[in-house]
Amino acid sequence: MTNQLAGQDNPLRGRLLPGEHVLWAGQPDRAAYTFSGSLLLIPFTLLWAGFAFFWEYSVITAGAPPLFTLWGIPFVLIGLYMVAGRFVVARRDAGRTWYMLTDRRVMLLGGTFRLRYTELDLRSLPAPTLDEGGRGVGTITFGPGWPGSRMLGPTWPGNRSGPAMIAIPNAGRVFRAIADAQAAAIGQAYAR
Repeated sequence: MTNQLAGQDNPLRGRLLPGEHVLWAGQPDRAAYTFSGSLLLIPFTLLWAGFAFFWEYSVITAGAPPLFTLWGIPFVLIGLYMVAGRFVVARRDAGRTWYMLTDRRVMLLGGTFRLRYTELDLRSLPAPTLDEGGRGVGTITFGPGWPGSRMLGPTWPGNRSGPAMIAIPNAGRVFRAIADAQAAAIGQAYAR
């Protein structure tokens, strides 16, 4: 079940232990990752940005004191991020995100501005959950996560989701591979 991303270009390859075998490796589907959680947020982001722009325009054209103009600038910047910037950030994040399943662990590497490495031992792996959408692209979450994390998407500031393989192609197949690898790892631990 190894795919082409298990090759030398995967930065997680350097973290393999002696005798460890790669069962699957990959990156998120860029489009699915970029637009994850977008539909439910669109009305809110448009309202926020629309009000912020209306405020700034009204204050500037009315000749209000400079404090009122300055007060609206952070809200305009937040509105710009919510309407367009979050998609740019998510696309960059998707390109820097890598996943790997071995016969011993699950490894996750990603981050928008600072790379963050997460390693999960298969023998003590929290129960994974699969959320698969159309085209077989889905997210595998390890352990409990914050209920709103799926709605907000991976690059929303303050999103408190647990470790996850977000927007991966053939998610059902990867989910089954994780379950099989976990069962084998637990079986080996009991055999010792």
